[in-house]
Amino acid sequence: MKTFFSLIDQLNLNPSEKTTIEAEIWQHYGHYKIVLALDMSGFSLTVRRDGIIAYLAKIRKMQQLAIPLVINHQGEVVKCVADNLMAIFDDANCAVNAAIAINLASQDIGQSVSIGLDYGRILLIHHQDCYGDAVNKAYKLGEDIARANEILITEQLKAQLPPTATHRLIAEHISVSGLEFTAYKVN
Repeated sequence: MKTFFSLIDQLNLNPSEKTTIEAEIWQHYGHYKIVLALDMSGFSLTVRRDGIIAYLAKIRKMQQLAIPLVINHQGEVVKCVADNLMAIFDDANCAVNAAIAINLASQDIGQSVSIGLDYGRILLIHHQDCYGDAVNKAYKLGEDIARANEILITEQLKAQLPPTATHRLIAEHISVSGLEFTAYKVN
């Protein structure tokens, strides 16, 4: 199998084969997944007050807390970059429960996080990166919209939750970066 970026390079070199190459990319790397995007709160203030090393220590503590919780809820950590964590799940209920567990555990250590979740077809390079609308929306929710200690999910993810799910969801209209959609705050 060709690597993801060798296929992207091939696409750039052979634009006339766009349909065939894109089909090959989706065949090898396309998956329907739940995407969890976590952002730590307070970066700028903490760095100014305590210095970058103190904040890096907080980031590491968050990773040590969140990664096992993702795994324990049947998720896969795709990557950690700066004060963000991205994970994927096959099961919506597991994903929301992981977000709740991470949020509560973070609060227990005095750290606030914001989490966004979405469901959709993505391009996944395991343990490296993923791309797609669900990734973008999860990050918009987690980084730009959710407040400290808040979890927001999309309509697409809500539709994946089983009827037996007991999460309390509060609808919010979202308008950001030219996107209009309904998100749900998880209580």
